Amino acid sequence: MVVDFHLHTTASDGDLDPEALVACAAGHGIRALAITDHDTLGAYRWREGAVFAAARRLEVELTVGIELDVALDGHEVHLLGLGLDLEAAALGEHLAAVRAVRHERARREIALVRERLGERALAVEDVFVPERDSLMRPHLIRPLVARGLFATYQDGRDWFHAHARAGVSVPKPAMDAAIGMIHAAGGRAVLAHPGYYWKDGFPILDELGALRALGLDGVELDYPYASSSPGMFASGEAQHFVSALRAAGEGLGLAFTRGSDAHGPADFDRVYGPVPGGEES
Repeated sequence: MVVDFHLHTTASDGDLDPEALVACAAGHGIRALAITDHDTLGAYRWREGAVFAAARRLEVELTVGIELDVALDGHEVHLLGLGLDLEAAALGEHLAAVRAVRHERARREIALVRERLGERALAVEDVFVPERDSLMRPHLIRPLVARGLFATYQDGRDWFHAHARAGVSVPKPAMDAAIGMIHAAGGRAVLAHPGYYWKDGFPILDELGALRALGLDGVELDYPYASSSPGMFASGEAQHFVSALRAAGEGLGLAFTRGSDAHGPADFDRVYGPVPGGEES
């Protein structure tokens, strides 16, 4: 059975609304999935829980999930929570606090962009879109590229980081606190795409034992590093890391998960191949 426990919707920085994402996933043969939007569970509350009805209709097993920004030894890492209770109090309080800071940061950064590029460069309505819970930097940069102010997203991102950072820090819980929130919500804590931390020079393989002692339940073993970031991973390098991760994880009794980190149809096609005839279920 094809599973994918790392997917994003318009509730954070994805391109598809929750129902459309489930349909796209089903069309690519995925039979079990988790939506893991950044710092929000909004996809599951979208239109009064319509995503659950869509999953039942398409015979897809839906697990409630999230991707949390977490602090680990001075680094930002991402932690997946899988199998969560939507009404868990501590997690809900943390997400509400993060949402408020993200919104405040966006308001300040919109003002900076307009100050430097002109009033028409970016509108509040471009960023504060209905049903978009987690406001992220791509939500400010993409409209600038769409208006022709920058030739590429990377150009826009480079300018933004140099000229429009508001200095507002989004709260990131320490790893032990994040794992505790996920466990209190009835979920399992899984380290997302650890290969990226390894490439950044963080000794993640050496740290797994300590993370396991903090309560980490698993690691995202199957992740499309080579196709997602071909410029970052040399030929065979991703496979080498995954083999080492598997050996380390097995020795610690960690569970393994699979995720594509898909944000839209092009990502599904890249990882799973195009749907025959270009149609989804």
